[in-house]
Amino acid sequence: MKNRKILALTTCCFLLSLLGCKKEFLDKKPSTTLNVPTTLADIQMLLDNVQELNFSVGLGDLSSDNLYLEFNTWKNQPSPYSSNSYIWAKDLFAGQGNIPDWNRPYKTILTANVALEQLRKIQRTDANNRKYDELKAMALFIRSYMFFDLAQVFALPYDEHTASVDWGIPLRLEPDINKTTTRMTIKDTYEQILTDVFLARDLVQTGYDLNFLNRPSKASVYGFLSRIFLTMRKYDKAGLYADSALYYHDKLIDYNSLSKVSKLPFNLVNDEMLYPCFLVTNYPISSLFKSQGYSIDTLLYNSYHPNDLRKQIFFSINGKSINRKGGYGGARLNENSIATDELFLTRAECFARAGNAQQALNDLNKLLSKRFITGTYKDKTNLSGNSLLDTILLERRKELVNRGTRWNDIRRLNKEGANLELIRNLNGQIFKLAPNDQKYALPIPPDVISYTLMPQNNR
Repeated sequence: MKNRKILALTTCCFLLSLLGCKKEFLDKKPSTTLNVPTTLADIQMLLDNVQELNFSVGLGDLSSDNLYLEFNTWKNQPSPYSSNSYIWAKDLFAGQGNIPDWNRPYKTILTANVALEQLRKIQRTDANNRKYDELKAMALFIRSYMFFDLAQVFALPYDEHTASVDWGIPLRLEPDINKTTTRMTIKDTYEQILTDVFLARDLVQTGYDLNFLNRPSKASVYGFLSRIFLTMRKYDKAGLYADSALYYHDKLIDYNSLSKVSKLPFNLVNDEMLYPCFLVTNYPISSLFKSQGYSIDTLLYNSYHPNDLRKQIFFSINGKSINRKGGYGGARLNENSIATDELFLTRAECFARAGNAQQALNDLNKLLSKRFITGTYKDKTNLSGNSLLDTILLERRKELVNRGTRWNDIRRLNKEGANLELIRNLNGQIFKLAPNDQKYALPIPPDVISYTLMPQNNR
């Protein structure tokens, strides 16, 4: 145990030396005197640091249409980008740097790159090949997960007609922080994400392991591929990979077994979780559990049937406000974890888009039957075409509320012509975000722009 603590401390010091306090990891020269992981066991410990690595961008969740802030709550947010994200302000960060939604995912990417670099220095043998491959897959998966989430917030939505010219994100592929940082195109960004994930898929040997959910399995890798291709609006592949993930693990939680009064109704390890990942920033910053200036969108709340257990399990009434309870991953944080309920909905949507109405209904009914009071759910039947697709998309929003997917869905659905306009009303002042607006790519933090000179997003 003592050696584990020493390794954790030296690893932390090494990474902090890369991150620095002024220019973060992108251009601060690391110390060469600090220890780095040199064995497979060391690398495993580095990548198992869930409290550091399994956190991703949260600003998309705040920018979406799931929540409502009262004027005073909005005005009194402790940082300008918290309130500015809510109204899609042009000058989002108001000159503030050191933004965790950018820095922390790139810190995780750096950790993955350190692991990959050290793996290259270790000989792969017959005796260690299984562990070696697992660690390489884990580092690639973690890196691609962060690249993907950064692209959903700091780049425009994927469009195959413009992907080769639209700006993507910086792709850091090695731990040498002296290398020049540049923005790649969205085409390059997604190609790198998919390259990493497909390599991870080929290396992973575990179908599903409840004891190590932070380590990629066949189920979580295929689940992630499904999410990527759904975002790219390649629905045939999204459905195919959702099906592959569910082949390895397709359990659903019967919500009748959950507490309707607990503030934390879900366990961190539960039957639906495939890969846990939490959002860096948790909104509203005051508290999800007791804020009367924050509320889930009332139209969304009222869309749940009285016999739908999600209404009581997901939310609590606090005066005039409707607060979200603890996250799906068993903590007080929102998250964008990969879970089987999302995959059932993705596969149902893809079936519906392909004209396979009965298969889509089978998936939808299987999920919803686990969400209603026992004996009260009636299977949905005789739905097809747009009515079926609209029903699935509504249930997707209701099921995945505060799960980090709504911003992604708005972006892709508006590319499909959904014409979703976001509106805020703050003390009588109206703010709007039109479909396919350039503001769907949030600005890169100003300190990053100042020392990399990379192009900023148009606002």
